Amino acid sequence: MSWFSIWLRGLAMGAADAVPGVSGGTVAFLTGIYERWLAVLTSVTPELWKVFRNEGVRGLWVKLDGGFVAPLLVGILMSLITLAHWIKDWLDSVPERVWGFFFGLVIAMGIALLSDLRSSMRSKDWGFLAFGVLIALVLGLQTPQTADPALWVWPLAGAMALSAMLLPGISGSFLLLLTGLYPALISAVSAFDVSILLLFISGGAIGILLMAHILKALLAKYHTEVLSCLTGVVFGALVRVWPWQGAGDDGSLLLLIPTQDMLWIPLVFGLGGFILASLALKFSADNGTGVR
Repeated sequence: MSWFSIWLRGLAMGAADAVPGVSGGTVAFLTGIYERWLAVLTSVTPELWKVFRNEGVRGLWVKLDGGFVAPLLVGILMSLITLAHWIKDWLDSVPERVWGFFFGLVIAMGIALLSDLRSSMRSKDWGFLAFGVLIALVLGLQTPQTADPALWVWPLAGAMALSAMLLPGISGSFLLLLTGLYPALISAVSAFDVSILLLFISGGAIGILLMAHILKALLAKYHTEVLSCLTGVVFGALVRVWPWQGAGDDGSLLLLIPTQDMLWIPLVFGLGGFILASLALKFSADNGTGVR
């Protein structure tokens, strides 16, 4: 896999993680780098110090799969700084087009993922898939809250949000939105509140590393079952990117049935997302990387 293709995946992951309802883990999962990304995170252990002492920077580079993780992180950071800002603006101005695009993209990738997995699925695995759909629906239909958190809350918020980045279909920013912390975090970022940001990042670093170890252990022992559940989460998360949505008086999500004048523009953008995802998956297959 070339540095350029890894960098593009990082761009997509960063953009997705910034949008409530979309997950960077979904991008990693559906573009064939999920388990490699987990392997990098689970290699961050106290043993790294021993590797550094014995083999120096070159040893760390090899141990941490530097040829993979460097372009991926560059892409994620570039996206968070630039592309994610544009997506938020588009969500404010033309939300139905953005959600339509994501809806088509996730459908295409979910279908490809299921096609790749179904040959190894048994009857119980379909139950895990249904369970994954249910999890995503329950989370996706929750009503956002408002909160004015104390400082001690921020490490827990970071652990929750960044560990969720590893879960396909579950967005860390959406979980922050549900708990009322998303506006407060955006304000802290805008004001560059160092104390809050350091607390959030420190908790997040611990959370994402713990979650990576848990997921890697589960995949090693229950590979098909876990992938089936995560595939269900991807399909269930479509409820959050339904292009025709509104909000109730309490902030709850309302899924609307489109009228004829509301139908076509989101549908065209959804078709664009579907085609783009299909081409990306074909490119990945041609270069020896599947959605798993």
